[in-house]
Amino acid sequence: MDKNNRLPRNFHRSFKPERQYINAMLRFAAASKSGDYQTMATDTGIPMGSSSGKVPAILDYCRGMGLITLLGSDRSATKTPELTPFGRIVLLEDPFLKMDVTQWIAHLNLCGPLIGAEVWYQTFFNGTQSLGLRFERSKLESYLGLTLGVDKSGLVGPMVGMYEDEAALSICGVLFETAGLITRIAAPLHDEFGCGYGAWLLQLMEDHFPGDSQISATELDTKAGWRTIPGWNVGTHQRILEIVERKGLIEVDRQMEPWLLRPKAKTQTAWKKIYDNMM
Repeated sequence: MDKNNRLPRNFHRSFKPERQYINAMLRFAAASKSGDYQTMATDTGIPMGSSSGKVPAILDYCRGMGLITLLGSDRSATKTPELTPFGRIVLLEDPFLKMDVTQWIAHLNLCGPLIGAEVWYQTFFNGTQSLGLRFERSKLESYLGLTLGVDKSGLVGPMVGMYEDEAALSICGVLFETAGLITRIAAPLHDEFGCGYGAWLLQLMEDHFPGDSQISATELDTKAGWRTIPGWNVGTHQRILEIVERKGLIEVDRQMEPWLLRPKAKTQTAWKKIYDNMM
């Protein structure tokens, strides 16, 4: 089994990932700075009291979204965030995460089995068959309680509200709630998202199947959730692969069943091109 570094269920401390604070954290990382939470709060302007505040949550959101990694030990009081290739291009091209594709990739990463967040992973990957695309909040609470082995309410936390909040990720709007009924939206089938989806796919191949020259599409979904997490059905995921293939990022062998995927570009190079086809 892959060793995962998913964020624990209560990492967010009930705070939403406000984009202005994500920007501040990315700029802190880009300047190669280090510090404890108080130092980071002073430098970034992210609110932080004497013992609690938004800095730890924003730092963790950035990690779970694949925007930064932490150098050194996670347990160290001094934090040294470093931009990932995704984080670097976001800071350069879409520093306040205003574009659909940025928010969607950040969301997809947050649901991932290796670096994502536990509640998001359980909801969008493990729980897809149990929950479906529309479910009562009470059903989600019960499912998370059973899966995580925690007998308490509030496990959903800010996960739904952050996709309804303009200050957070409402542009992608993955989840919305009406009278206790939560609806989940599948990642859009847009040609201009092809480079972004392609970079994300290449990153999943590199992380889950390092060194492999070809990967079964089915196995990649089983391990990494490349089809399950976005909510794509069979027809949609085939069209997504066609789009990514046209961008020159992967090659799809349709003679085999299941289809085989072959990387055709370097992952770091692909991240630099995620905004190339945006209107």
